[in-house]
Amino acid sequence: MGSPEPRSFELRIENRATPAMASWPAPAPAPAPASGVQRLEAEAPPAGPPAAMGAFVQKPVLGRGVLAMLGLLVAISIFAIVITTALGGVVQRSAADRNIALQVAQARTQKATTGTSALGGQVRLLSTGNGVVGVSVDAFDQSDTTAPVATTATDASGAFHIGSLPAGSYALRFRAAGFAEVWYPSAATAAKAQLVTLATGQDVTDLTVLVGGVPASVSGTVTGTNIAGAVVRLELPLDVPPLAGKVAPVPGEAPATATSGAVVRSVPVGADGTFALDQVPSPAVYDLVTTETGYSTQVQRIDVAAGENRTGIEVQLLEGDGTISGVVSGAGGPIPGATVVATFGQVSVRTVTLTQDTPGGFTLRGLPTPGTFTVVISAPGYASATLNLNLGPAQKLTGVAVTLGAAAGTLSGTATTPDGTGGVTVTVSDGADTRQTVTQSQAPVGSWAISGLHIPSTYTVTFSRADLESQVLSVSIDGFGHVTAGASSATAVSVKMRLATAQLVGTVTQSPAGGGTATPTGNVQIAASSGQAQFVVTSASTPQSAVGSFVMQNLPPGTYTVTFSRNGTRPTSMIVTLVAGQVQTLDPVLVSPASIGGVVDKAGVPTVGAEVDLYLASDYGTAAAPVATTTTDGSGAYSFVDVDAPAFYILEVKPSPNAAAVATSPPVTLNPSQQLTQNITIPGP
Repeated sequence: MGSPEPRSFELRIENRATPAMASWPAPAPAPAPASGVQRLEAEAPPAGPPAAMGAFVQKPVLGRGVLAMLGLLVAISIFAIVITTALGGVVQRSAADRNIALQVAQARTQKATTGTSALGGQVRLLSTGNGVVGVSVDAFDQSDTTAPVATTATDASGAFHIGSLPAGSYALRFRAAGFAEVWYPSAATAAKAQLVTLATGQDVTDLTVLVGGVPASVSGTVTGTNIAGAVVRLELPLDVPPLAGKVAPVPGEAPATATSGAVVRSVPVGADGTFALDQVPSPAVYDLVTTETGYSTQVQRIDVAAGENRTGIEVQLLEGDGTISGVVSGAGGPIPGATVVATFGQVSVRTVTLTQDTPGGFTLRGLPTPGTFTVVISAPGYASATLNLNLGPAQKLTGVAVTLGAAAGTLSGTATTPDGTGGVTVTVSDGADTRQTVTQSQAPVGSWAISGLHIPSTYTVTFSRADLESQVLSVSIDGFGHVTAGASSATAVSVKMRLATAQLVGTVTQSPAGGGTATPTGNVQIAASSGQAQFVVTSASTPQSAVGSFVMQNLPPGTYTVTFSRNGTRPTSMIVTLVAGQVQTLDPVLVSPASIGGVVDKAGVPTVGAEVDLYLASDYGTAAAPVATTTTDGSGAYSFVDVDAPAFYILEVKPSPNAAAVATSPPVTLNPSQQLTQNITIPGP
């Protein structure tokens, strides 16, 4: 069966009895066969070689393909039986949940009843107080608790609301997949439910119902060299709801075990290593803690769903005879309450540092040895630290010193400006992260701070404002948030800003004609030139206290030629180099202005009281008035001081203001600051 079978055969020739062979002995007769049975017997082959030999292939009664198909059908049948058997219980267990889920879906689309009253509230989880979504809420008239008059379902926050209800008294039922049925407020049956009475138009919205999951179960296996006496505990951890932040550590004491949660269930491990925890409140997050003397405590965190049957949990016990102890400190000294977790494979041991006796001290016990442990130390407000520590057989490692740096750094300081205002932009960047702020314009003026910086790191701090010269500092912060380079203080980064441009200030004075003390002079043009740029101002002429003063602002840094010019005066120039923020003072003294003077005489006798008029040569003979007029003194002398130059002038002499001219000078050229003497002789008869 199954495969073709090759077979061989021989062909021999048998010589039957003949007269020539009559002398051969006859063979003994065979026994007669039973009645109805044909018996075939093989005879001994004749002696000698066969006349011929050959082979043939015998076909199978059932082919190989048929047998393979039969085997496949058998395997499928067995698999179907196994699946059907395994899922049968699941289908039966989930039938009620499926029906409730269908009712919830129907509740979301059910049409409202007719009425003007309403009720609502929130469904919360018994273990955490969080809202529960998808809970079916049925409202029954008090006279009939078999058929609800209205149904709804809770939203994502656990809230529900049923409106359009007639006035009356109602019983409320709450159901959800995986949760025990509850009648308002906390009854197990309708008979014990508290009725909610609604008046016409009343809306009751403060109903609160707590629901708990159908009890769950947790089971698994513990393995190890000696599991006799091992105990498995189910604990509510203190770092997750509902106990998070509600249970304070014992002052001055760190827990010796790997966990310090509230024990919910505890069972010994069976001789075969199995354990089972029944009637587990759900849903909830638990720590599955396995302990055994001489072994490290094993902790597994599990999230148990409502009504879940959690199986297949495996726990391996390892000999725990090692310890690690030390002190956790920060920049300000020991850190109490820091969390210390040591991990090696599936082994995790946790403790917290002491708050009294030896603040910051810790001891991790029950560590399996030998092994390499990853120890993570963390505390609020500090950056976590990670150590890799090797423990030899039964080693007690002591003196482990851990220093935690700040979780984030802060840079702060003050930017002082020339005008005493704020508004300076402060940019802090390490290349990957850039933060920006502006200095305060109110008290304390100029202060700034940027927090949440990664540390340790080196930052580029830039101070900028449009009218001020930018300043750039490279500031390094260590792991404790202290400035170690780039600033004069370890706690502040402060700068004194200066103007982005320079200023020229000063007072222009001029010596009088003929010598003497220089006095402030107004109307002097001050021009500062640098390349193609030129800046011009004029010295003040009023008020008297400010005559001659000038201020030239907003000069870009550079080298300038500063020229002071005044009509009739030879210009004075200076070269200055300015840097940003510089205030350069220049107090030039101009040389004496141009002047014309002399003596008027007639026949060698000085003419006293004659009028002398000064005309521009180009205006003389026209209706233009003289540029200046004076009168000769007792010696016949006259003088014009502070005369514009260079220019061409003509002098005219009159005996009196209204008289005709009696003498005229030739045209004269007056240069800046020139002291020209021009005597005039009146011709006579």
